[in-house]
Amino acid sequence: MVKKVGLIIQAHMGSTRLPGKVMKKVNGISVLGHVIMRLKRVKHADMIIVATSTLPVDDVIIEESENYGAVVYRGDNEDVLSRYYEAAKKYGITDIARICSDNMFVDPDIIENEIEYFLNHDYSLVTSGKTVPLGLGTEVFSFEDLEEAYQKATSSYEHEHVAPYIYEHGKVYYCELDNNYGKYRLTLDTIEDWQLINAIASKLDSIQCGIKDIIAVLDENPDFYEYFILSLGTQLMVN
Repeated sequence: MVKKVGLIIQAHMGSTRLPGKVMKKVNGISVLGHVIMRLKRVKHADMIIVATSTLPVDDVIIEESENYGAVVYRGDNEDVLSRYYEAAKKYGITDIARICSDNMFVDPDIIENEIEYFLNHDYSLVTSGKTVPLGLGTEVFSFEDLEEAYQKATSSYEHEHVAPYIYEHGKVYYCELDNNYGKYRLTLDTIEDWQLINAIASKLDSIQCGIKDIIAVLDENPDFYEYFILSLGTQLMVN
């Protein structure tokens, strides 16, 4: 069977804590644009798909995705599991890497390693371990396991978060890094996350940088993490 690996990015405008976060601009490029451009460096990927909802508010996501060369799929806003299943089925994807559109610094090398490990071992799901900062990795699983989850998952939590059924019923492997960077949070969910991402992006190339570059910035500027994420002192916005 010929493998076709798809990087499926879930994206919508309906965040309650940070509305419209995936369209916010960092260094002149949207968060979603960053994610798509960074994922283009993943060699084991055959296709990048942005899976969004059919809601009119998400029309802007379709336009932005196509501007950066990703294909798109529109499905149920609440049932993200069905959205993934239908997107993978439409494009003939055999193996899926699940990406969140608010992970602006998603790391191509980490994802490449996780996909490669999945393709060469017998696991239901391969994902990032505790040494990987939140927001840099992925979850990799087969279409067959996705289809089983789609057919058998019953709870709203399983349908909202895509992979819980596979975690519970499958064999999972966690990829670890040589160094432990697990204390860092590099996803975008709150205003503090947004401030930290801007602070880091002001110090490097936000498209080409990798985990070593990001950690170097954090090591050189320890106040960034303490200030934004640990909420010490007054607020600071880096534009």
